[in-house]
Amino acid sequence: MTRGPTYGVVLVCAAALAGPVKAQVTAEEREAVQDAYVAGDLARAKQLLSGLLARNPQDPDLLRRLAAVQAARGELGRAQLTIESALRLAPEDPDIQLARANILLWRGQIAESERQAGQLAVQHPGYPGLATLEKSLRGTIDARRFRLRSAGLGASVSDASFASGASQTWYVQRGSIAAQWGKANVVSLDIDREERRATDTHVAARVDLGGAGNRFFVAVTATPDPDFRETWSLGGGADVALGDTSTVQIDGRFAEYIGDDVAAFGIGMRQRVSPRLEIAARSIHLFGGGDDYRFGAALRADYSHPKLGDFFAIVASYPDVEDDGAQQLRAVAIGARHPLSDRLTLGLTAEYEERENSYDRTAFSIDLRWRIGRRP
Repeated sequence: MTRGPTYGVVLVCAAALAGPVKAQVTAEEREAVQDAYVAGDLARAKQLLSGLLARNPQDPDLLRRLAAVQAARGELGRAQLTIESALRLAPEDPDIQLARANILLWRGQIAESERQAGQLAVQHPGYPGLATLEKSLRGTIDARRFRLRSAGLGASVSDASFASGASQTWYVQRGSIAAQWGKANVVSLDIDREERRATDTHVAARVDLGGAGNRFFVAVTATPDPDFRETWSLGGGADVALGDTSTVQIDGRFAEYIGDDVAAFGIGMRQRVSPRLEIAARSIHLFGGGDDYRFGAALRADYSHPKLGDFFAIVASYPDVEDDGAQQLRAVAIGARHPLSDRLTLGLTAEYEERENSYDRTAFSIDLRWRIGRRP
């Protein structure tokens, strides 16, 4: 749905209030309803219409006006019942047909809205408000189609120093693609090739489902013939909104490695401190990998600048699993994403980590992401 009821209902209500005056309804009464609606006093408008309908319960024009006010109040189910009653009384009334098509659109009944709009277009081509309805329908149908959303390429270089005194340079090349359907549902595929003494190619797929301020995801990974990455893993989680500024984050994952299997789960909280700043804290709990249980935590801050782009910083200490089992990892990272154009974004990241009884690593990454299609 590309426009909400509050916006679109202005057109419907305006048409309704401009309709013919029934004999039992005075001009002053009609103007009082219109004044209340224009002033945003929907409760008053509804009260006035209820009184008029008590005197004229079979008046389709009054029912149409009431449906418009109900829709503006977000009472879409009631609005549809009311407009259906009006349509039964006056099935050829173009204002009622237009109002019904809009209400069906707002309720997500796209096919039925299209049928009603098509009937109106045949009977009254060019009718006021029809073009706006048809544009909204096209936008909603386009938004529901499965479409490519973005593609990305990136590379990293790392210097790793081992306790033995040896050092290595590691390289990563990666690519990603994401597609979207509906208003907030996304499927993504990421592939990276990491070169150490051996080379692992890692594939990750993820599906994100969004709605009503909450998000849920399922993720699966695989590494054909792995040396230090997991053979495969399966995970999922959710972001659950607590009001307008707080979100609880929950996730879990099971992974199979050459040496051992591990299970992990995390729980955290993300808080919007200001319109530009968010802070997230997360605990990490891992079972397996040569140990019964390990604990970790991470703290992240995200800052968004309207012109310069997005910035983030991370401080973390958490259990990390590779071919030598689970080890505690301490890490810091900073990064930025800067828009090079309306579609192209540059990402830069610097990080440092110490892996217990293993190695220290300094890494720099660069990524380019291309947005495909219209801005979501």
